[in-house]
Amino acid sequence: MAKRPNGTGSILKLKTHDKETGDVKESRFWYILYSLNGKQKRENTGTEDYEEAKGKLALAMAEHALGMTPTVDVKSIKYEDVRDSYLQHAHTDGLSFFRKADGTEYLPGVPNLDEFFAGRRALDITTDVLRVYTTHRTKAGVQGPTIRRELVTLRAMFRLAQKEKKLRLLDIPHFPMPADSKRRKGFVAPDVFAKLLAKMPAHLHPLLNFLYGTGCRIGAARQITWAMVNEDATEIELPADITKNDEPLTLPLSGELSGLFKKKFRAPGPVFDDTNLRKEWATACHALGLGVKDGWRYQGLKVHDLRRSAVRNLIRAGVHETVAMSISGHQTRSVFDRYNISDTKDRHDALIKVGEYSKSQRRRAVRVTSMPKRAKRAR
Repeated sequence: MAKRPNGTGSILKLKTHDKETGDVKESRFWYILYSLNGKQKRENTGTEDYEEAKGKLALAMAEHALGMTPTVDVKSIKYEDVRDSYLQHAHTDGLSFFRKADGTEYLPGVPNLDEFFAGRRALDITTDVLRVYTTHRTKAGVQGPTIRRELVTLRAMFRLAQKEKKLRLLDIPHFPMPADSKRRKGFVAPDVFAKLLAKMPAHLHPLLNFLYGTGCRIGAARQITWAMVNEDATEIELPADITKNDEPLTLPLSGELSGLFKKKFRAPGPVFDDTNLRKEWATACHALGLGVKDGWRYQGLKVHDLRRSAVRNLIRAGVHETVAMSISGHQTRSVFDRYNISDTKDRHDALIKVGEYSKSQRRRAVRVTSMPKRAKRAR
């Protein structure tokens, strides 16, 4: 076989010596050898056909010329490699981790991915395997939206690995996603909120008024301390570590929120008292027909729906969307739109406005048509 020119790699079969017999054995498959950044790469082609092995060497050299990660390196990448990189990145970005009883931190959904994909090569996680995962989780009684969020996390792992050049774009499979959850319709109109507030204990009123007025997340509101409230109690400065989008947020205590904290003693610790919030919420909603409480079980209006209600109220009050998003802390328009809930009355009012606009345009057209020619020219 003719010797290949320097710099074009080699194609050979490996030879090994049997220590007992001294016989020389030749490998079944062809191997390709080539240099990459001063390091020699050796790859089993998995074929006995020399021409096919030659083609694989040419592909490897072309990938090198294009600056792509060589296939031999990609083959060694396992699920744990892309997962660990993603978790490290998540820690750096300040994502919220949960903590097990033994103190171990984890991201939602990752333990389920660990159980199924443990030890698998990244290249072996194909679209068909992802469908098997969906079937596996469905049989375990897991709902589609939850499976979707787990697959979104796995896809984020793959995409990060591609950015870090551990994987190539062609190594990322198509992710068939189960249907997402439907947009919640829960919101509280101002008159209903007044009735709900009347059913709640007085110590919860400041927190509920704040949530309903600003659209702040309950998790962030619970972490607000007096150190974040200015001296005259007209502003609250939420630091980046408690906001969902990792950016500080200043909320003025004006309008109906004016004077919300003036009579409060500035003691250390949280501003809001949320004692028995969930229990009192379920009881009040049950009494008003906004939910059903059956023992310790409750279904119906959620505290988080106050955030949706705040967004809806801001828009209907004529607040510009950009300003409304800055108050509620939403970064993306798509998520904000999910919170800006419309109901039948909104559509009713919109159709009335359209009808009035259409009538005004027709009247204008009739006036212009009936005008004398000289008046039209002057117009």
